[in-house]
Amino acid sequence: MRKYWNALRYGNAKTKRILISVILLFLLFIAGIILAAKGSVIWGLIAVFAIIMDIVLLQSVRFGEKEMIAAKTTKEKKKAIKNKEFSDIAQITEEDIKQLLIAYHVTASHVQVMIDSYKKEGIKQSPAYMWKAKGYLNFLILENKPRNLAVPLPQVTKITYQQNVEVNPLTEYEQMRQPSVVNAMYQEFLPVYKERMAGARHYYTKNLYMLESGICITNTSMKNAHQVLQVPIVFTGLVDERYSRYYRSAYEMKILLLDQVLSSEEYKQQISEMLKQMADEEGEDQEYFDDLALMVRARLVTQEVAKYFMEYRRKQEKARKHQKQ
Repeated sequence: MRKYWNALRYGNAKTKRILISVILLFLLFIAGIILAAKGSVIWGLIAVFAIIMDIVLLQSVRFGEKEMIAAKTTKEKKKAIKNKEFSDIAQITEEDIKQLLIAYHVTASHVQVMIDSYKKEGIKQSPAYMWKAKGYLNFLILENKPRNLAVPLPQVTKITYQQNVEVNPLTEYEQMRQPSVVNAMYQEFLPVYKERMAGARHYYTKNLYMLESGICITNTSMKNAHQVLQVPIVFTGLVDERYSRYYRSAYEMKILLLDQVLSSEEYKQQISEMLKQMADEEGEDQEYFDDLALMVRARLVTQEVAKYFMEYRRKQEKARKHQKQ
């Protein structure tokens, strides 16, 4: 009986289905015997059929002890790693990470990100794996006690850019300063700090991206996050409204380029499409030239690119005038 019990607990899906069928057929056999004893011939035949099918099904199952032991060991390992606590994330080994990925069913399409904060769940400056599965955005958080966090995808419809969050770098990511496997894997996802001056005050800032659910990730994680989440990135109040929508759009593209969300080729393509649309739009030439000059000054486009589209606009203007004649 023990091997049947182990097969039911640790066997594969096919084995479990067969054993459940055996149990149901055995119950049908018992019911048939009882009713046959009361004079029902049909139920007697059903009982005979049920016991024959039971025997056939049991003989079709192969109970390999090695396979059962391996399945049991795997389940025990999964339970053990989920319950394991570390004194510090620096204690997490490569083998621990491998077992965690298996235990939490992390898909092959996962990416690495650094969660700067998620107040709702008390997460602060923690490395994580991120992936989508079954309608959820999943995170495996590497903390002293690693855990899984799942957010329904319908709740994540946009990502908001947060600029110049003031911080003290000396108190940030303390657990990531020790030499460790996790440190080596996630060093590139630490935030980029900018040194600033305001009069006599000297301070530092960092830029973050906040998922709509409230999860903030570092700017260096956004490239990976964007591979999993194809949702709009929103820039609110980044550039003064007195600037044209084209200038604001170019400024946003440059940020995405710096954070490697856009590759150099993607940036060139998108900025060229925008500049063409800008040149095709009818309006005052001086406003157009002033806009281009601002973009050059802010290093959003090169002088050569600006000259190309200025010439393109002149040709378009000449063509329009010729059509009207």
